[in-house]
Amino acid sequence: MIKATHSIKNRKTANDIIYTPKPLAELMIELCDIQQVDKVLDPSRGGGVFYNNLPECNKDYCEITEDKDFFKYDKEVDIIIGNPPYSLWNKWLEHTIKLNPNKFCYIFGQMNLTIPRLRKIEAGGYKMTKIHLCQVWWWFGHSFVCVFEKTNKNSIMSYSERFFCECGNRCNRGKITTKNGVKTKHDPNKCANLK
Repeated sequence: MIKATHSIKNRKTANDIIYTPKPLAELMIELCDIQQVDKVLDPSRGGGVFYNNLPECNKDYCEITEDKDFFKYDKEVDIIIGNPPYSLWNKWLEHTIKLNPNKFCYIFGQMNLTIPRLRKIEAGGYKMTKIHLCQVWWWFGHSFVCVFEKTNKNSIMSYSERFFCECGNRCNRGKITTKNGVKTKHDPNKCANLK
């Protein structure tokens, strides 16, 4: 279970309380290839689906309902694994990178794995080394389990910024525009700027 900090903790409807199915937590643990000597952090323990299923290792956890706030955690750690509160993604990634683990594994909802977040992770010195697409029936849409590591290898994922029209602009292909009260539906297959 994930509980975000402070305002989420006091909400009447805590949208960030997300239960991770045990088989998915076990898959994530397996993807991390945890060794006995590793210092592993479950950053939002909740019911313990990650923490309780970790192999023998030096493990620790945070849980806001026990006043063990992830954002105050400052111990050395090799691996961080969990399901962060989606409303705190940017702050969560910043603190993860600040803790400087060798590896971290998080679940990203389909709308949360964004180019700005990938850029932030890469700027922190991490490359995506594993990705697993899954769907939990009571969650919104598909999710991505991603493992990021400090490595010299290339990331397994590439991405591009927005693609623009060959005219070099954000053109009106496929859009309906209104000019002087007249609506125009633009052809999605050709650019009015190109002649």
